[in-house]
Order: sequence, then structure tokens, then C-alpha cells
Amino acid sequence: MPPPTPSSSRNVISAAYTITGAVLGLGLLGYVLDRKFETKPYLLLAGLLLGVVVGMYELWKAMFPPRGSA
Repeated sequence: MPPPTPSSSRNVISAAYTITGAVLGLGLLGYVLDRKFETKPYLLLAGLLLGVVVGMYELWKAMFPPRGSA
């Protein structure tokens, strides 16, 4: 495996911020909706899970770009 290039390092760092933002943002959205609809803790957990899935997908795309696009 070749050493990481500066642009690929930036992609991974960007993906890490995306994971953080997705988990915090969707978790907060789930928390707010839980309070509004009184469904504690189900929407919070759904928001956190969706945030992790979205974040991991972005990390995967950053670490393994499609062939020919790197």
C-alpha cells in the first residue's frame, strides 16, 4: 500500500469531521424529537445510529475512492 498523500489525508480528516457532525447533529435531532413526541429514548438512538452509519460511509469513501478517481 502506498504512503498516504496530503490530499488523501485531508479526505480522511474531512470524513472524521463528518462522522462527528453526523453523530452529534442527528443525535441532537433525535433528542429534540424525543422531547416533542415523548418517545424517549427511541428517536435519540435512531439518530445516533443513523449518524454513525452516515459517518462510516463517508469515511469508507475517503479511504477507498473508486478506481480511476484518485
